Amino acid sequence: MGIWHFPIIKGFNNYKVSQPAHLDFFKPYEYRLIKPDVVFLGSSRVYVGLCPDDYPDKSVKVYNMGMSSLSIRDAYQYLNFMIKVHKPKKVYLGLDFFQFDSHNFYDSRQGFSQVRLNKIASNWLSYMMFKMQETAGLRGMIKPTILKSQEDADTILFNKGWDVKRGSALGTNEDAYIHTLISFFKTYQQVSLCDESFTCLEKIIKIARAEEIDLVLFFNPISADLLSLIWVTEQYDNFKSVKKRVAEMADYYDFAFINNLTKDRGLFYDASHYRDIIGKFIISKLLQKKPTLFSLLLTKERCSTFLSATEHSLCSYVYSESLLLYKIKGLIKEKNVEEARRLAREYFREKEIFPK
Repeated sequence: MGIWHFPIIKGFNNYKVSQPAHLDFFKPYEYRLIKPDVVFLGSSRVYVGLCPDDYPDKSVKVYNMGMSSLSIRDAYQYLNFMIKVHKPKKVYLGLDFFQFDSHNFYDSRQGFSQVRLNKIASNWLSYMMFKMQETAGLRGMIKPTILKSQEDADTILFNKGWDVKRGSALGTNEDAYIHTLISFFKTYQQVSLCDESFTCLEKIIKIARAEEIDLVLFFNPISADLLSLIWVTEQYDNFKSVKKRVAEMADYYDFAFINNLTKDRGLFYDASHYRDIIGKFIISKLLQKKPTLFSLLLTKERCSTFLSATEHSLCSYVYSESLLLYKIKGLIKEKNVEEARRLAREYFREKEIFPK
């Protein structure tokens, strides 16, 4: 699992088979061992797209603390954990529309445990005893890890918390792209904004300021197809409201709009997750100190103008792709998901996005 941070030996322990499904399990241990100065925090979009090695300042330790479907509430708990264990100098917090949905905020995410975080953040003796206790339960993973490592000796699943396989993939995964597209059709139709998520984000901002942590907020990019779903499912007003309310609290960088990167499906692993090729661009922009004419850094004053411009771009894009999107929406309403998948696959292959 990597919780002891042993050296990687090719053909022996490089392919840690249980890591992808247990990020909440091994990442807190790695964080305590690495003691990073800079942290990427957010959902799976963060841990897939942002590679710590792409951070230009090589004099600092960087770790990706992204977690699957991370809620604002859990992000707050992880920030508190990091402060107790080793206070970072800078935290980049990636935000997503779904994080401001009531379901995401209130649901207990599989794998997250406040009790575990408290134990890992405890004094050295208690920490070591708990760590050995948890390690004892992982003996069953030794054999599959060795076997898979022998089979794929050059494969490492995670590096400093970054998803190597998806983040460094050479192209888009057809099945995953279609799956996420159909999945978010359902997700977006059920969105109900949660006031508590904004309150919790405000707590994150306040505690970062109190602890003198440089907190940088940004909205993760998603594919133009997924952005279009927000419009088609009639959630754009909520999406715009989220961005306006965040701007009332703090400046942030916005990458979640129609642009050359989000329109290029080849830059994404699937419809929801960008690869490190976009991640490198994001990191370079996040290091900008002041807003300029073409900057993606939004202030309270610039927010309305920016949202008006990006709404126009999205409306134009949706119009060009509307036939496919509304057909898929109708099929999902009829519960004909397989036909929706077939239609989407056929359309994208015609566009030569995926290999035939």
